[in-house]
Amino acid sequence: MMMIPTPRIFAATVILVAASAAAQEPVTQRPNAGVNPAERTRAALGMGTRPDAEAAKRGAPVYASNCSFCHGPSARGAEGPSLLTSDVVLGDDHGEKLVSFLQQGRPSKGMPAFERLPPTDLKDVTEFLHQQIENYTNRGDYKVANILVGDPAKGKAAFDAKCSQCHSVSGDLAHVGAKFKPLDLQRNWISPPRNSPTRTVTATATSSTGTVSGTLTRLDDFRVDITDAAGKVVRIDRTAGTKLTINDPLARHMEMVPSLMDDDIHNMTAYLEKQK
Repeated sequence: MMMIPTPRIFAATVILVAASAAAQEPVTQRPNAGVNPAERTRAALGMGTRPDAEAAKRGAPVYASNCSFCHGPSARGAEGPSLLTSDVVLGDDHGEKLVSFLQQGRPSKGMPAFERLPPTDLKDVTEFLHQQIENYTNRGDYKVANILVGDPAKGKAAFDAKCSQCHSVSGDLAHVGAKFKPLDLQRNWISPPRNSPTRTVTATATSSTGTVSGTLTRLDDFRVDITDAAGKVVRIDRTAGTKLTINDPLARHMEMVPSLMDDDIHNMTAYLEKQK
């Protein structure tokens, strides 16, 4: 339980939105539903043609030795600007404009001409640049890496220290490793979804008009909305003398997250994944 004082002057607003029970339109198939996610993203963003991945690999060392000291190893900027948002780069597809630009350079702005590099190398550099834009922009190409890189023994120690007061791998978390894929398991233990009444944030407000208890649906510096057992939303102004008590079943999770280091997350996930 935590006591919330009367309003203070700060710009913090917390809004908890309850799920709507309104009827929904019939589900229709999404356009391009059968298309590869990366291609759907490409079409939606108007990204143009896909870079030549093999040419980009060839262009990587050429870029690294001639350009990275100024524009960064992934063309995201260093002493010079990022090239991912460059109009010159974005206006090119496969080197038809960029090759001649690179050959001429922009000496007045500190960019040397690369006329001595073979045109084939420059074309490969342009594909490398386009590949960096692809990697940065197209989430459909993202692949989840193996996250089971932690030490289960250290994860058990962390679980015993941080979680065992409320959870048990022989009780509520029995066989949890068999119920979720590793990525979902990690997401759920760090920030459990509020998908059951036992995880709902509740509140009790006492003011000059009486006391109201129920589900907290809105909270800011000036008022609080509470949905009571009958489903009625009661709004209470947070004036002087108003007392508000909030009960968040996941409060300990919210407090724990900022203290977690990468190793804590990896180790705990590795331990829980073995609980099958």
